[in-house]
Amino acid sequence: MNQGARASGLCAQSSRRTTMDTQGHFRISRRRILTAGGALLVGTALVGPAFDVFGHDLPGVMTKDGGLKQVFLPELGAEDPVAHSLAENLFWTDILTEHAKFFTMLMPGPELAAQRSRVEKFQAQFGAQFEKVRDGNVSADNYRAFNESTIEMVKPFVDFKYEMRKAQESGQLKSLVWPLFFDHTAREAERFGKRLEQLSRGNVEIERGEAVKFWTRIMGEHADFIAHLLDPQEAALIKKAMETSDAFDELHDSPPSSMEPAEKAVQDILDFKTAAVKGIETGEIKSIIHPLLADHVRREAVKCADELKRAA
Repeated sequence: MNQGARASGLCAQSSRRTTMDTQGHFRISRRRILTAGGALLVGTALVGPAFDVFGHDLPGVMTKDGGLKQVFLPELGAEDPVAHSLAENLFWTDILTEHAKFFTMLMPGPELAAQRSRVEKFQAQFGAQFEKVRDGNVSADNYRAFNESTIEMVKPFVDFKYEMRKAQESGQLKSLVWPLFFDHTAREAERFGKRLEQLSRGNVEIERGEAVKFWTRIMGEHADFIAHLLDPQEAALIKKAMETSDAFDELHDSPPSSMEPAEKAVQDILDFKTAAVKGIETGEIKSIIHPLLADHVRREAVKCADELKRAA
């Protein structure tokens, strides 16, 4: 085949993978999300110091791009509990702020005004806590006290989530939040609080068995959520999401002897989520998934992948 024919063939392949909308923006095809397209997007993620985001240094903290918002992580090889505390507070206070935001979105109408008001207070509290870390107010001198202040914020939010789960299950609460979503987010918050307690004792280790058990359940539930929020017409994506959920259920129920199967499954779902964020943003994917929620679960997958790599 001559070079012209080869180039023509490559262009034809590219056109089958990507379409252009009426404004001239390239859109990601669903076929690309189902195959290797997500990996191409994840491959463009950039890692850098927190200084690049905040304009001042947060020692031992790095950021990873690749979606709508950065992911805050301890630097590779970091063993300082201060650095880990900074990264954990940045990551999880932002996540918990978003939990509250999602609840308010899914508690519409005047009949849910009281519950919505309670959630808005949590949203403001965790947003303010995030800003304190972001602005450089946490150091080796006060990180334990700061961790404790975060833990005291987390406890009532966990209680609220379990209270709302029970009310939704019993029919007393008629919101648009699944009981499982209340439970899912409560477990994330509980683990965050325990992690801060561990870091305040000076221990930065991540126990392998616990991390695999926790994250395989979380990732499997993410796949369930995605499947049930996609438009019924998105049969291929729904099928992939349910297959992904089943794979994580198997990893959770029968943890492998090595980390490789879990790490591969997490990378696969991270590729899928990263591509899905783009597809949801452009309207290529039909769903009722808010782009922030799509990016939210993407960032948690990045966090999961990072923890599994660090796990002892």
